[in-house]
Amino acid sequence: MAETKNNVVWIDCAKFLAILGVLVDHGKGILYEGENIQYLSFFSVSAFFFLSGMTSWYSLERRRQEETYLRWTGRRLWRILAPYLAAVAVCQFVKSGFQLSLGPYVLWALHFNLEGQFYFVLIYLQLIAAAPVLYLLTVFCRRGRLSVLWRSGYLAAALAASIFSVKHTLALETYGGGNYLMGGTFLFLFVMGMIAADMQIEIRYRSRAAVCAAASLVLLALSAAFLLTDRLALDEGLFGWLLRVNPPGITITVYSLAVLFFLFSWCSLGALLNSPAADRLLSLLAWLGRYTLYIFLYHMLILDCLPLVFPFLTEMSLLKTAVYLGAMTGLPIGGKVLYDAFRRRMMKKAAAESILRTKGTAAESVLRTKGAAAESALRPKGEAAKLSRRSE
Repeated sequence: MAETKNNVVWIDCAKFLAILGVLVDHGKGILYEGENIQYLSFFSVSAFFFLSGMTSWYSLERRRQEETYLRWTGRRLWRILAPYLAAVAVCQFVKSGFQLSLGPYVLWALHFNLEGQFYFVLIYLQLIAAAPVLYLLTVFCRRGRLSVLWRSGYLAAALAASIFSVKHTLALETYGGGNYLMGGTFLFLFVMGMIAADMQIEIRYRSRAAVCAAASLVLLALSAAFLLTDRLALDEGLFGWLLRVNPPGITITVYSLAVLFFLFSWCSLGALLNSPAADRLLSLLAWLGRYTLYIFLYHMLILDCLPLVFPFLTEMSLLKTAVYLGAMTGLPIGGKVLYDAFRRRMMKKAAAESILRTKGTAAESVLRTKGAAAESALRPKGEAAKLSRRSE
């Protein structure tokens, strides 16, 4: 999956569809009742960690030479910590009756459990901190013809570390994979995403994209059918309740990979069609996919508040689903767009003021220089006049 424009687009599209899966999962009992719908949405978080591994690899691969791994890690950590800390403040303010209290805020922020979905941030921070090491190990596995063996061994080691994490470690009492160091089997998916990015897979021809799209549809149908039929019984028989959905067991991992292959194939086919309509659709989905972090952080708060805003939407219906999904996606995106616009405006204003100060300083310097030159030019004349008076 080479870092071309088409592949960056498909990753952003996949992120948006994954966040829709999260919203559908958390909407059970409010937007629908059927368990099959919820089961089909279980791919979402696993897909996110796979895609996070890919984007981390791309970011490290194009890292500037002067930027150390430590600086890269700090920059990436702050990119998620700042929105997370802001989200904790907003959620605490709303949930506590529109009051802010520093002590509880610090505790909520450190424990990652003010909202159920905040466990994701805890896992992501750990994986980003480990990303440079995982990246170097991924690059080390480039061994020509032996790359398959090296990468397989690396994946096996990542799987062993993931299972060890689930059975023998404890991070914080949050939710799902957040209870374990490195997120349990989410570590395996993160490493798998890095290896997939390192393999530079790309579909360049429309005919191949069509074949892959058809194959992905078959694989997705088979994996979904097995999921709905088995109902995670295979994983419960092998691992008990340790590995089912979060962190994922075998069934959800395979199903999530099938969804990702489906999205990769169809997005590649859409990009190769050279159709303005397909390009506009992909661009829209990719644009929406860039805001998934903010949707993830705020969607549960919005979901809790929507019944108060729309008390007449009590019955489950397509209208209620459209309104709720639109609010859970539109409000965080709108807030981020407004914040970015305000930030750009303030930065432009600061830059303009800085330019004016620079021009003013330069003008003062020129005036001082001219004044000094004029004084130095008048001194010889004054001295000559004095000498002439003395001689008289």
